[in-house]
Amino acid sequence: MQTGRRGSLLVILLLSSLVLGQNFAPPKPQAPDAKTLTKIQHSLASLETKLAQVMKRLAKTHGLAHPYAHMVLADIAIYHKAASWIVKHQEWYRPEYPQWTLEVLERGMQRADNILTTGQLSWLPESGPVCLGYRSSVDSSWQPYVVVLPPNFPQNPEKKRRLDVILHGRDTTLTEVKFLYQHQRSQVDKDKDSIELHVYGRGNNAYRWAGETDVLEAIADWARRFPQAFDPDRVVLRGFSMGGAGAWHLGLHYPHLWCSVSPGAGFSATHGYVKSLPNPLPIYQEACLKIYDAVEYAENAYNVPIVAYGGELDPQLQAARNIEARLKPLGIPMTLIVGPKTDHRYHPESLKQILDLQAQHAAKGRAKYPERIRFVTYHPRYNRCHWINVLPDELYKACRVEARWTGKQYEVKTENAAILVLNLAEELKQGEPIKCVIDGQELEAFADHVVDVGDWLPRSRLAVCLRRTKDGWRWEYFARLTQELQRTSRKREHVAGPIDEAFCASFVCIVGTGKAWNPRVDQYAQADLERFRRDWDKYMRGEIAVIKDVEAQSDLLASANVVLYGDPGSNRVLASILDRLPFKWDKEYLEIASQRYPAADHVPVLCYPSPFAANRLIVINSGHTFHAAEFEGTNALLFPRLGDYAILRLQQGNAPLACEVVRAGLFDSHWQLSPER
Repeated sequence: MQTGRRGSLLVILLLSSLVLGQNFAPPKPQAPDAKTLTKIQHSLASLETKLAQVMKRLAKTHGLAHPYAHMVLADIAIYHKAASWIVKHQEWYRPEYPQWTLEVLERGMQRADNILTTGQLSWLPESGPVCLGYRSSVDSSWQPYVVVLPPNFPQNPEKKRRLDVILHGRDTTLTEVKFLYQHQRSQVDKDKDSIELHVYGRGNNAYRWAGETDVLEAIADWARRFPQAFDPDRVVLRGFSMGGAGAWHLGLHYPHLWCSVSPGAGFSATHGYVKSLPNPLPIYQEACLKIYDAVEYAENAYNVPIVAYGGELDPQLQAARNIEARLKPLGIPMTLIVGPKTDHRYHPESLKQILDLQAQHAAKGRAKYPERIRFVTYHPRYNRCHWINVLPDELYKACRVEARWTGKQYEVKTENAAILVLNLAEELKQGEPIKCVIDGQELEAFADHVVDVGDWLPRSRLAVCLRRTKDGWRWEYFARLTQELQRTSRKREHVAGPIDEAFCASFVCIVGTGKAWNPRVDQYAQADLERFRRDWDKYMRGEIAVIKDVEAQSDLLASANVVLYGDPGSNRVLASILDRLPFKWDKEYLEIASQRYPAADHVPVLCYPSPFAANRLIVINSGHTFHAAEFEGTNALLFPRLGDYAILRLQQGNAPLACEVVRAGLFDSHWQLSPER
């Protein structure tokens, strides 16, 4: 039997049993009695005081910017945040939640007392489950994750170990309290030697948008804490139901990060899974489905072993069938294990097979520099596979690269690629000519130093940059090419849209303090900001940063995606960039692509390259373009509704958010207006 498999098997079977069915409505909360609630509030206040004392001590001993201070604060603050959110949102979905909340608060106070009395972080290393946290780069919120350490970890903490990243299924009663409480009591097989990392992922979002960032940041946080124990070549990904959808998505969008991917059930395509969804959707929405529909990225299974699972009686087996149908004509293998006579759960024998196969793939490890790569993408956010980076020429259409390193030259075929970066094999040195054959064209290139990208994998910093022109491919210096992309406002990584992409990275909302040109537009802007604040707090488990336009300093504007609410009369920051926007806006009219709309009852909503920083976006009058109904429905509904831009006609009445879309679409690859409506 696989080492440590029995304990993993029991845990996975338990987790899969929690996600049966498709009823996404949480049970009616039952508030704790007054005495218990008072006790929770007192404990919460006590932990808040202790956390402030810990911050003061760390400021004196290390400085709050020190990585150690960040780690200590995160590991305590996740308990305070968990209790704060369950109280704030009245998420008392089960009778035991009040007591669990008290126990979570007690664990946080124990950690704070430990730092205050001994000055030492004592909860690592130890065996078994350990609840950890980090501060999100998106919204500065404290986000939890759990590592389950093998029994022999304290005796040999520097041993490189396999890491299993496990994505939970949808659970409408899930809160930070439940996540922390249940995981810190899980059992560990005495023979286990690998490490498990359980991601909270901001709750129930199928690991999309900031939930996707959360997965990657949780893994990176563990890699920073224990680099000596982290083996980047043996990272396994698996999940079931919503976790299966997340595994399909993350496994195929980032195929170079994993040595094995095992999606169980879930969904891999929006159409067909969401039964009532119109087909087709508006053209800009159909295009945006290409961002997350894993079936469109099926070809990337060429680069990572896939061990898929579905129950024979489970409708979600279709997720794997979708991928299988795409791979078969391409001749790309994928293992699909079907649980006999099984509905939406793991079949025990099938799970044994999955764990055995993942162990075999982990023993081989991830290829450090594979000879061949086949990669497809539709969006610059997903631009890397092993030693290639690619920028699509036209977004939302298949951009393919087939690349081979022969040991002497690079042989590449492309489709819909504008720029290609080849990270060089270790044996190649700067100053040596690099031979390339790309789309049948022979050329010589020279190594250049490239800025590292943001994941945890080691990589060569030497690369060659190739650019397609009307006369064919040519070699470019990386720095010069980067400057040109920024100068010409080319859609690229971090600056590609749609509107919702702005909320995968750091962002700040700026509200106006002046007098609005049109009261109805101002009412809409204020109401949309409040809706965004509520939705983000409840469903993305954080708080958005909101400042006044008079407080917006240049360093802040350059450090984040900037979300501007109001109109040029009310918001001075918006007024300062009015001549940089792709439309005309005055007190009387909005004009876009020669179409004029009365400004009194029309509001522009869009994302666009930021005038304040090269690799940032601005957004006007919008948070996420999907809202509470979509968050509370199936996760497949979390796709963009407005593309890059829209003009909304505001309706009269007492509902400030009532509107209809009169124009919407996607800018082209150079942020110019396209004909979609």
